Amino acid sequence: MMLKILALLIGMISPLSSMSAVQPDTANLLAAEPTVRQAVVHYAEGRTLRSQVSMNKFETVNGISLSDTKKEVLAKKGKPLQVSQDRLTGCYEYHYKDAVVGICDDAVDYVHITAAAGKMQVNGAWIDLKASEIEHTFGKPQFVAEDGNVFIRGFHAIKVYSNPDTGALQGVDFFDSTTE
Repeated sequence: MMLKILALLIGMISPLSSMSAVQPDTANLLAAEPTVRQAVVHYAEGRTLRSQVSMNKFETVNGISLSDTKKEVLAKKGKPLQVSQDRLTGCYEYHYKDAVVGICDDAVDYVHITAAAGKMQVNGAWIDLKASEIEHTFGKPQFVAEDGNVFIRGFHAIKVYSNPDTGALQGVDFFDSTTE
């Protein structure tokens, strides 16, 4: 688990990037005011609606909480399309159509969403996987790295990965920001 978090943070503190590339926004880190932003809510019949969603905590991404157990993930998402083992961490990755759920020691360690998914669900609200929509919903990131932006709420973080050359969104990870 620790290796996975270190791998996620490598993009923020890379020996290939200068220290100025990683800039914590201390004003945002210290701000305690609730964050309520507009998020795009998608309905089955194709309608969309902007709604107010509280984003002062990241509780779930694509219906999965970081406090879920393997059994709870299987109850929520069903049988995965594929299960693989991460060679570095020994953790298992449960591949679903809309997400990859990393499970270590019978608990969710992270949730990964690929850019191909087109959208993600945070705290029950759907957000298009576009940098502008994500920043509109979450506000200014707490950390900016060469490979993406990190948004922290409480003990949880969402990192939005982007291609350093093109800026194209590559994927999103949801993880515990306090894990060493």
